[in-house]
Amino acid sequence: MSFHPPAGKASMVKKTDISNEAQPGNRQECYVCHRAKVNCLCGSVEPFSTRMRFVILMHTKEAHKQRTGTAWLAKMCLTNAELLVGIDFTRNERINSLLRDPAYSPFALYPGPKAVNFKTPGAEFLPEGKTLLVFVIDGTWRGAKRILNKSPNIRALPRLSFSGSYLSRFIIKRQPMAHCVSTIEAVYYLCKEAEEAGYENLNGQNEILMAIFKKMVDTQIDYQKKNGSGRADRGTRARACHTPDGDPHLGN
Repeated sequence: MSFHPPAGKASMVKKTDISNEAQPGNRQECYVCHRAKVNCLCGSVEPFSTRMRFVILMHTKEAHKQRTGTAWLAKMCLTNAELLVGIDFTRNERINSLLRDPAYSPFALYPGPKAVNFKTPGAEFLPEGKTLLVFVIDGTWRGAKRILNKSPNIRALPRLSFSGSYLSRFIIKRQPMAHCVSTIEAVYYLCKEAEEAGYENLNGQNEILMAIFKKMVDTQIDYQKKNGSGRADRGTRARACHTPDGDPHLGN
């Protein structure tokens, strides 16, 4: 699927935007999971519902170039989620309507010295009767920083992070730091910690996130072996570097 929103604007990803036009050459792409049709992962998706609501903010370059990024897969697995493409979300009416909605308690899933997590003493960051609204930023560190810099409505949100440190299993992509994880891993670990804290009751349904992620990675490894390429992705593709008290350590 090709997205061409105006510069600095956001667009909403919906199934009605999907086209059946074939890709140039012999490669045809699934316009839902954005994989080559021969490696389509749609049949492995088992959508599940969360108490939390997720809004994935995908950098424009991710939509145009990183067709196999994990944000697409995370969105497919989460029934209570949506995905928006852009850089400057300041005037995005969908986002601002969610931020104004008194039913939600909004946070950005992003590290920082003041970030809270599900083990924060007292968990005062979760007002009673409100739904946790989690904005997940999908992009390289440079791209994520640009989204925050261009979107003061997102930058002003309190930060949510993890209580533990995790190592990414995204072995086909180079990570900027050992504790950085991909978007789908970040969503998985947040769901895991939310359930441990009693906020979610998923009964293992969130394991599909890691199962489909592993299948994607294994498929790519098999492809690299068949084509004689063991080279890691040149870009620094990690989506989230979360430590218990961590600073984001953003690159330039």
